[in-house]
Amino acid sequence: MSASTSLERPTVLAPPGTAPDRRRHRDGRAGVLGYWLVLPAATIYAVFTLWPIVQTAYLSFTDWNGLSPAKSFVAFDNYRELAGDRRFFSALLHNLEWVAGSWLAQGFGLLLAALLSASWIRARTFFRTVFFVPATMSLVVVGIAWNQIYRPDTGVLAATLEAAGLPSAGWLSDQHTAMPAVIATANWTYYGFAMVILLGGLQSIDRSLYEAAAVDGAGAVRQFVHITLPGIRNQITLLVVLSFINTLKTFDLVYIMTNGGPGRATEVVAYYIYSLAFVTHQVGYGAAAAVVLTLIILAITIVFLRLRERSER
Repeated sequence: MSASTSLERPTVLAPPGTAPDRRRHRDGRAGVLGYWLVLPAATIYAVFTLWPIVQTAYLSFTDWNGLSPAKSFVAFDNYRELAGDRRFFSALLHNLEWVAGSWLAQGFGLLLAALLSASWIRARTFFRTVFFVPATMSLVVVGIAWNQIYRPDTGVLAATLEAAGLPSAGWLSDQHTAMPAVIATANWTYYGFAMVILLGGLQSIDRSLYEAAAVDGAGAVRQFVHITLPGIRNQITLLVVLSFINTLKTFDLVYIMTNGGPGRATEVVAYYIYSLAFVTHQVGYGAAAAVVLTLIILAITIVFLRLRERSER
């Protein structure tokens, strides 16, 4: 023991100008250079994202019409009024209906992913591309196109139903069919994205697990429940979180297709905020609604991420 101790080399501090000192100096310069490289992106993010958020939070405590230079500070009055605003909660309920509808698109995406991951399917790349194309299209273009499809007089859907001997309807003018019609349009752009995400999860599952399960006599349903679903758990969590975030802040399709109507049958929170700020000029009140919507999205995202972390332990 004492011999090995005697063979240990004493620690020698490197004098200035030696190799270790130059390496620390070089690392320090690289660190500073890294900060300079991210500075433009950080500045753009701060100016166009963080600063509008701060401004919206400030405006939510004011009574401002968006035109006059004076802003009256009203503290939490906007939030107290919002707590009793039935129109806000009705719009929020429409958002939740939209979220539930988006899960249908995710289920269809899972079905397509399962089919297109099978080895006996030919031209899989072609079909994956075709099914993913709607996800790449602008929602404005999609909204205009589906407006034409839903037209009761010249729309393709009405002509198809009439050819099949079924009655056609004014899908976007009826209070009972307007919201399902808009959600179906949104799902048309979403199932391809869900398919790609789930397809990546399915391809990462070890095939030997299925072979071992088949040897043990497990059928397709048991393999799906005990192997497939746990294998794509992270992808499902991601899609659920994204569906909440995207549908709670959805605006484009409602604005293009229905303007929140008929009546307020398709009005969602983002469209209600737009109406408050730019139609009735209640900018302060609209800002309070925007802050509440942001907090709801943050809370839902945190809850889902915590649940996923807990399930992985």
